[in-house]
Amino acid sequence: MDTPQPVPDGVIIETFETVVWKDFPNAPGVQYVDVEGGITEPGPFLARVRFPGGTDTVPHAHKAPFVDRNTVITGTLWVGIGETFDRTKGIAVPPGGVVAIPPGVPHFAWADVDTVVHVHGEGPWISD
Repeated sequence: MDTPQPVPDGVIIETFETVVWKDFPNAPGVQYVDVEGGITEPGPFLARVRFPGGTDTVPHAHKAPFVDRNTVITGTLWVGIGETFDRTKGIAVPPGGVVAIPPGVPHFAWADVDTVVHVHGEGPWISD
């Protein structure tokens, strides 16, 4: 195997094979990893979020400036819009699918199977 080439400062190349996942605040079982920036910090960020199968997220809305931008990497993320959790109103988002929810729009999500989502935006997304 060839020796990896060094990458210049500011370049991120991540394969997610050896990252250390952290527990997502106020979401039991959900984990995340900051890839660039941080989800609790002001400014742009990239993160991965891992939902184990059987995870439900309660209805919530994000504060400006955060637009909830997600791309499903593996599994299926179910997303619903509204202030009440209701599986009959969910839309299945498969790998490669994208969800963008503006600030202030109440929404909820769930994963019946292990699901990984790529999230990017302008933080802070959540507060510690």
